[in-house]
Amino acid sequence: MHWKGYGPVKHSPRIPAYAWAVIDCLKLSGERDRALPQLSEAEWRNLLQFSDRAQLTLPFAQICGEGVPAWVKRRLERNLAQNARRWEKVREAFNEYALALSLANIPYVLLKGFSHCPELVADPRLRVQYDLDLLFLPQDIRRAYDVAIPLGFEPLAGFDQYPTDHWPTMIRKTGWEWSGDYFDTEIPVSLELHFRFWDERSERFAADGLEQFWERRQSRSLEGVSFTALHSADILGYACLHVLRHMLRGALRPAHVYELALFLDRRFDDDAFWTDWEEMHAPSLRRLEAVVFGLASIWFDCRLPLCIHDHVKRLPVQIRRWLTMYSESPLVGLFCPNKDDLWLHWSLVNSSRSRLAILARRLLPRTLPGSVKGLHVPQGSMSWSGRVSRYWAYMRFVTHRASHHMGALLPTVWSAYRWWRASVR
Repeated sequence: MHWKGYGPVKHSPRIPAYAWAVIDCLKLSGERDRALPQLSEAEWRNLLQFSDRAQLTLPFAQICGEGVPAWVKRRLERNLAQNARRWEKVREAFNEYALALSLANIPYVLLKGFSHCPELVADPRLRVQYDLDLLFLPQDIRRAYDVAIPLGFEPLAGFDQYPTDHWPTMIRKTGWEWSGDYFDTEIPVSLELHFRFWDERSERFAADGLEQFWERRQSRSLEGVSFTALHSADILGYACLHVLRHMLRGALRPAHVYELALFLDRRFDDDAFWTDWEEMHAPSLRRLEAVVFGLASIWFDCRLPLCIHDHVKRLPVQIRRWLTMYSESPLVGLFCPNKDDLWLHWSLVNSSRSRLAILARRLLPRTLPGSVKGLHVPQGSMSWSGRVSRYWAYMRFVTHRASHHMGALLPTVWSAYRWWRASVR
């Protein structure tokens, strides 16, 4: 069934028509509209830029129907071919690192990426993957880091200074530079070495039972790649936590919500799976998952299994209110700055002290962002002109981020007033 209490997300005027065209095309209900509206060439270019940023280009390429110009079809076909080549690159990088881990006798779990196949995505060629995320026991993560160094991986300079659940991202500095192409086959595969599933201290609320994820890990294989992954129910749980973490930081990628919508729709009548899911996951974790399931149903109009529908309906009233009032806000945030996720975060914590800490962190960032240019160029190989270019790119980025935060202040005040008014009615 669909979540009848709220229905699919409405067409907010703050989101351009070309972006709604992508979202509408990907809806999973029988009422979906895959007939794209009449768009100008400029709007089509904006549509592609949006779908690239949202990581929806590949599913859009698989589903879009009539009304797609020939040059757009060629572009989408090229992206599919590029990502197929990238899958080969990802597979090669993983096999190299996994062999080194095996020789060092270091256990791991592969998170996200191709470990989501076929649960959340049918084919690894249909999912953009830029990095390899692996979880290690805390006592092993230093050794895992040391194993990566001889393979040419090194930490990103000035980046990920304060990661929440992983060590600084590691890359091979091949000299590659960002050109604006999200499907560039030369983008180096990076490593993220995780030491926990969830950062309770930063988020200020717990997700119980996560230690059992490690205990339920399984050996799997995909197209000749052998790896250790989470149990299917835990893949779903971790994917929800990943969406929630990014949503609470105003950095949610719509593609991750779409994958969960697909999962829910495909497993609609799999009663055995949902029985196992309820038995395996603690109530606090199921509540967090239900928040994300509700969002997936609203955005992409997927069917909700009966037990999931009940979990969403039983969410605390303030969380259901947020889904009613602000479910479109993460999409709006791709075009207009907002911090409406604050009120969801407030609804998930219990103490005033935690709420004030969350407010301060979101409104008054305490650290400068890391560098944005030349990250893949070895320090000794960077020319003087390259250093100057990197400096100015960084200053532009810092200015943009400062403008973003300033631009979000007034909308946040208005959003807070709306939230307060709804709370006291």
